[in-house]
Amino acid sequence: MNFFAVLNHWLHLISVVVWIGGTAFQVFVEAPLLKTGDPSYHFLKNISKRFRRIVGPLILLLVVTGGINFGFRRRGYEFVPPGYISALGVKVFLVAIIASLYFFELLGAREEEDPRERTGGEQPILPGFTYTRLTLIIGLIIIFLASMLRQWKF
Repeated sequence: MNFFAVLNHWLHLISVVVWIGGTAFQVFVEAPLLKTGDPSYHFLKNISKRFRRIVGPLILLLVVTGGINFGFRRRGYEFVPPGYISALGVKVFLVAIIASLYFFELLGAREEEDPRERTGGEQPILPGFTYTRLTLIIGLIIIFLASMLRQWKF
């Protein structure tokens, strides 16, 4: 057993759990509270901003550890099945979409105006919430693809 391979895979999994778990928390816990007019809007918004700060490093860690994982996975094989490469390509493409959503959300947060002005005084949803929902959906698809790739025999 290669300890570095195990450590790398563990880091990859922990990064996914923190990122997608935090995103699921925002979608299923934070957002419903805001929709019911919870007075703790600013507290929840600060939690969201704090989480957003760790997403960038998680994306970087996922890309690096994912590349290393692929290197360990194909080690000892001269040929990788085309179906595996296709599924991996879809996974990488979806990761690129999520990373783009994150960076668009960051750009939008810089230009953020007073959210109460946009909605006529009502409690707004979390900043970038549309991106958050898309991230969760695409993230769950990526996890499914990762499970499929892990079981691929070659």
